[in-house]
Amino acid sequence: MSDIGADEPGWRERAACLRHPAVLFFGVDDSEAPPDRRTREEQAKLICRECIVRTECLAHALETREPYGIWGGLNEVERKARLRAMAKAAR
Repeated sequence: MSDIGADEPGWRERAACLRHPAVLFFGVDDSEAPPDRRTREEQAKLICRECIVRTECLAHALETREPYGIWGGLNEVERKARLRAMAKAAR
């Protein structure tokens, strides 16, 4: 996945999420109610959708297996599904 720019220095500094509280992308703790989590994640994903480094961010999260938060517009469950689909396609 490195071929799409996740290793490019400085992509993080151009991320749209930097202008927003980190809690929007990562939550406060595990006791967050499911409806609240969905609402928060949808808000974060809207920011990601407009981000100029979304592809690099997602590539980084997939490469490093980021366990928490919204990265590149996907939450951890969606990233795990993407990784499984990629592994299946590679077979």
